[in-house]
Amino acid sequence: MNTQIVFTADAGAIVAILILFAFGALIVAAAWKFITKKKAGLKYEREEVRPAEEEKAKEPEEAPAEAGKVEEEEYGEGLYGDRLEDETPPEPAKPVPPEALKPVEPPKPPPKAVEPKPEAAPPAPRPKEKPKPKTLKEGLGKTREGFIARLNRVLFGGKKSVEQVLEEVEEVLFTADIGVKTSQRLLEFVRKELSGKDLQDPAKVRDALKAEIARIVDLNPPPFAYDSSKPFVMMMVGVNGVGKTTTIGKIGRRLNEKGMSVIMAAGDTFRAAAAEQLEIWGDRAGVQVIRGQDGGDPAAVIYDAVSAAKSKGADVVIADTAGRLHTKVPLMEELKKVKRVMAKAHETAPNEVMLVVDANNGQNAIAQAREFNEALGITGIILTKLDGTAKGGVIIGICDELKIPVRYIGIGETVEDLRPFDPKEFTEALFEE
Repeated sequence: MNTQIVFTADAGAIVAILILFAFGALIVAAAWKFITKKKAGLKYEREEVRPAEEEKAKEPEEAPAEAGKVEEEEYGEGLYGDRLEDETPPEPAKPVPPEALKPVEPPKPPPKAVEPKPEAAPPAPRPKEKPKPKTLKEGLGKTREGFIARLNRVLFGGKKSVEQVLEEVEEVLFTADIGVKTSQRLLEFVRKELSGKDLQDPAKVRDALKAEIARIVDLNPPPFAYDSSKPFVMMMVGVNGVGKTTTIGKIGRRLNEKGMSVIMAAGDTFRAAAAEQLEIWGDRAGVQVIRGQDGGDPAAVIYDAVSAAKSKGADVVIADTAGRLHTKVPLMEELKKVKRVMAKAHETAPNEVMLVVDANNGQNAIAQAREFNEALGITGIILTKLDGTAKGGVIIGICDELKIPVRYIGIGETVEDLRPFDPKEFTEALFEE
């Protein structure tokens, strides 16, 4: 019994020893495995570091101070702090040959920022081309197409009796704004000038009318006597809207271009912007303009202008005046007053009283001329806007009924389109084919 208990105790001790031994073996195996993995890791890191060190050694500025030396830390330590002796140190880096070393170029400055080019300004608009002066034939185009073309159709339109032809000619003359009296005189001339046989010849009838019209419009006025008085004073009259102020500006420029010193008087103080319009023309022509207050006394303005011209030795004074409807007696009285005041400023003034009429008014232009002539004594007529109407025949009626010479005709917008009236040239252009 005692022997069995002892055996049992010894057996238990042996089993415990075996268990401890097995546990220790496991610990040793695990430690060995750990050490093996550690060595393998260090070797791999050295293989990775060596190429990097060699590349680093090739760069001259970063080459190590003492080639071939390797710090001890690069090899690491073992598990218990001992040096890993089985690892050989890395081969020393080969020195870089001098010819392989290139000087380090300084860094290039950053490129300058390119400033955006400013957008090109759009091309300036071309200045409006000035209208070219018209020929007299072009200016009389509408009158010729209306009056003369209808006359030719009557005369050359087929076989008709003499009386029938003369009746149709009379109708054409009436509708051409020549006037009743002037039309009758023309027909009487044709009947007296031509015999019965010649009246049947359309060309001879046409030539007879042309010759008589040329005689009527040729009143043979003397030229403007600018040297007869200093200053030479022109009083410009006419109703509103006929182009009076523009005509004054054009005449002033023409005289200035001829070397005359001109002063323009803004005597139309009643019409809005009349003085400003005249000043614009004065700037264009290089001509002095004398003006007063809007609504002021026009006679006083013109008196000042004439007095200034006398003191400065100016050659010509062109006076603008008010232009309300010619049927208003107060307007005519105002213009008579202006004329009297001019004479006080300069004893020979006005040297010319020029009436400006619009050709578009036709027969009414003749009525205006008659009214102004009775009040002021018109010495000359300026017929404007002749290029825009077929009623150019009004010139014939004015010259025939009133015996007042036409001095200028306006056939366009330019200064050159206001031209002195030439009776012969006018008749030729009117009947030109």
